[in-house]
Amino acid sequence: MRQACVGWPGTECALLKLSGLASSIRAVFTDGDSDAPPVERRKEGRRDFLGRKVIVRQYRTLGIMHLRNVSRGGICGLTDMPLAIGSIVFVELNRPHFYAAEVVWATNLRIGLSLYKPLKPELLDRIHVDHIAKKKMA
Repeated sequence: MRQACVGWPGTECALLKLSGLASSIRAVFTDGDSDAPPVERRKEGRRDFLGRKVIVRQYRTLGIMHLRNVSRGGICGLTDMPLAIGSIVFVELNRPHFYAAEVVWATNLRIGLSLYKPLKPELLDRIHVDHIAKKKMA
């Protein structure tokens, strides 16, 4: 199991965990009409990748994932592969490179992946620009 706050100072890591816990408790025990603003748990900004298809590999199984968005630390998309929370998958964001990720949440066909090694900002920029250019050509 990965540590959630790698690279964060101890106090900030503890506060981040507490804010996430507070959001989870608020979601369970309130009706959503609270005056308190929701706590943002994302550490990185997301880039829109709607329409992009990538290959997902788990052991010897290959599948297709339709991306929704990508950040330096994670990926969100749709797939019909049966993936358990906590399982390890490899995602081909740019050929022929696969990136290791852990399934952190799954709802129906949507899944959220946490990358084991964050993407470099210039790599994410290049992939996003390439995606936008291909969308405009289509």
